[in-house]
Amino acid sequence: MKKYFIISLILTFSINALSQQSISIEKTDCFLDDCDQFKNYPNIEFGHLNVPEDYENHTGRWIKVAFTLVKSTMDNPEPDPILVFGGGWGQPELNRTLWQSNMIPAKNRDIILFDYRGSGYSRPKLCPDLGEKHLEIIKQDLDFDAFNEKINQQFYACFDELQKRGIDYRLYGTESKTKDALKLIEQLGYTTVNLFGVSNGTMGIQGFIRAAEGSKVEIRSIYSDSNIPMRDFQQGDLSVLYKEVIEKILDDCAKNRDCNAAYPNLKERFRNFLIETMSKPLTYNGESEIVFNTYLINSVIHQLLYNSTLHKDIPLLLEAFIANELDFLDGIYPVLEEILLESNGTAIINYTYDWKARQAEVSKEYEETKKSIPEYMWTDFWLDFYTKDSTIALNPRDTIPVTSDVPALVVAGTYDPFTAPEYSRIMNERYSNSYYFEFPKVGHSVFVTPCGQKMLNEFLKQPEAEPSSECLENLASTPIPFTTSIYANSKVSSLIKKVAIDRNLLWIVILFVPFLLALIYIFREVIRVIRKKTYSALRTVLFLSVIIFLVGLGYYMLATVNLGGLTLFFGLIDEAWWLPWFSLVIIILGILQLYRMIKESKYTFWNFGAIVSAVLVLITAFGHGIHLF
Repeated sequence: MKKYFIISLILTFSINALSQQSISIEKTDCFLDDCDQFKNYPNIEFGHLNVPEDYENHTGRWIKVAFTLVKSTMDNPEPDPILVFGGGWGQPELNRTLWQSNMIPAKNRDIILFDYRGSGYSRPKLCPDLGEKHLEIIKQDLDFDAFNEKINQQFYACFDELQKRGIDYRLYGTESKTKDALKLIEQLGYTTVNLFGVSNGTMGIQGFIRAAEGSKVEIRSIYSDSNIPMRDFQQGDLSVLYKEVIEKILDDCAKNRDCNAAYPNLKERFRNFLIETMSKPLTYNGESEIVFNTYLINSVIHQLLYNSTLHKDIPLLLEAFIANELDFLDGIYPVLEEILLESNGTAIINYTYDWKARQAEVSKEYEETKKSIPEYMWTDFWLDFYTKDSTIALNPRDTIPVTSDVPALVVAGTYDPFTAPEYSRIMNERYSNSYYFEFPKVGHSVFVTPCGQKMLNEFLKQPEAEPSSECLENLASTPIPFTTSIYANSKVSSLIKKVAIDRNLLWIVILFVPFLLALIYIFREVIRVIRKKTYSALRTVLFLSVIIFLVGLGYYMLATVNLGGLTLFFGLIDEAWWLPWFSLVIIILGILQLYRMIKESKYTFWNFGAIVSAVLVLITAFGHGIHLF
C-alpha cells in the first residue's frame, strides 16, 4: 500500500510540473507596425520571451515580453552582446531598433532591445490609450491644477481597468522588468553582457545588476548616460532645473554679439511673457484648436531642450512664442503629439514605484516650486499623481542603492533639463570602477553627440581603459551657433514633408514636370544656337527662371536640413531671401509668354509647356508662402 502511495505521489508531482509553463523564447516573424523597413536586414530577429507575471507564482498569469535581436554581420563577432534598456519609464523601444543599431558604435556585437512588460509590443498592454486620453485633456483650456486633477483621474481609471482584467499592476515595476531582462539574456544563450542605458534606462541597469546577483550571467561593461540613481533621484523641483537650463542658454545668447542683437534682453522678456500668459494664453489653430497656456508652452520648450542640437534655435523659438506667431507649431506639434501618444500604464506604474521612497520630500518640494516660480511650471503628467498617490506601496528594495565594481562609463550633459549632472555624480560614486565625464552645453542623452559616440566606441572596445576626453575641450570652447537670421517662412517645412517623408505623388509631379520640361527645352535651345537656328528668347528666359527657382529652392531646403535644429520649422537659411522675388519674375514672364502665344496664335507644345511649368512653379511658391504678397 505504501508503495502505491509513493508512486501516486510521484505521478501527481510530475503531472503538476508538466502542467506548469516554463520560461522560454519564441522566435517569430516581424510583428512591428512597419516591417518593410527590415526587408534588407535579415540579421534582425524578432521574438517574445514567455515569463510569469509573478516570478513567485508560475501557475498564475504568463506574459510576453517582445524583443528584437540585431545580429552582428561581422565575420567573427564578440560573444558578449549589448543589452539596451529603454528610457522614459515605459517608452516602447522596438520601434527604434534600426536607429539604435545604427547609433550604437559596436558593429562587432549583437544588440538586444526589448519593450518593458506591459508596454509597446509586449503583452498584455497596460492602458495603451492613455496618451490619446491625455491629448483630449490638453485640448481643453484648463488651469494647472485642474489639468493635473483630470490626468490623475485617468490614471486611477487605468488601475481600475487593470484590476477588472485581473492584471496585478504592482508586478510591472523596475524589479520585475529587470528580471525579464536577465531571463532574456539567459534564454538567448549569452553568458556575458554589456549594459546600455540612457535616462530611465540607467534605472534598468541598476535593476539588472541586482537581478543578476547569484546568476551565471556576467556583466562585462556598463554605459550609463543621463543618470537616474535608485533612491536619490526624484525631485519635486524639476521646474527649477528647467528654468536653470533655459537661463544658461539665454545667458550664452546674451554673450554672443549677433544673438544679443537679434534677441535683445530675451531672458527678461521671456519671463515677463510667461507671467502674462498665465492670464492671457495663446491659441494655436492647427488641425484642432489648442489653448497654449503657460505650462503647455513650457512643456513644448522643455521637450525640445532634451536635444542639444536644438539649443541654437531656442531664442528663435522663444521669440516666436512672444510674438504669438505659432505657425511653426504645424511642424513641431505632430512630433510632440507622437511622443505623447506613447504614454501607457507601464510608465506611471514604473514612475510611481521607483520613487515612492521620496514621496514626502518630493511633495514638499513640488508645492514650494509651484509657489516660488509658477510661471516656469511644465506638465510632467506623472509628478502630480506621484506626490498624491496612496495606492502603490513602497518597494523596500528601492531604498537600497545599487553598487558595482564592473567597468562603467558614466556621463552627463551640463544642459540636461531633466537629469542634472548631480545625479550622475551620485551614480559615479556607486560604481567603484567607473570613468565620469560631464559634456559641456549638451542636453539629455550624451551618446548621440559625435564626442559621445567616440568615447562610447573606445569604452566598448576596452572597458578597462579610460577613454580619451579631448573632444570635451572642443565642446567647452565652441560657442552655440545661434540662428540669428533666416528667411522666415514656416510653410516651407510642409513641402519637405510632402516630398521627402510622405512621398506625395502629386507634389513630386508638380516639382518634377516643370524641371524636366525646362531642362529638355534648354538643351534643345542650346543645340539650336549651336546650329545657328532661331530661338525664342522670352520662352528660354522663362524656362531658365523655372530651373533657377527650383534648383535654388531645393538647395536651400537641403542646406537648412543639414543645418539641423528647428530652423526648418521657421523658414530657410537667410540666403534664400531672393526666392519670393523670383516668384514675381516668373509671374511677369509667364504673363508675357501667355500674351505672346495668344497674340501670335502659336499654340505649340513648347509654348504650352512653358506656361504650364510657370503655373506649377507658382502653385508651389504660393502654396508654401514663397511670394511677396
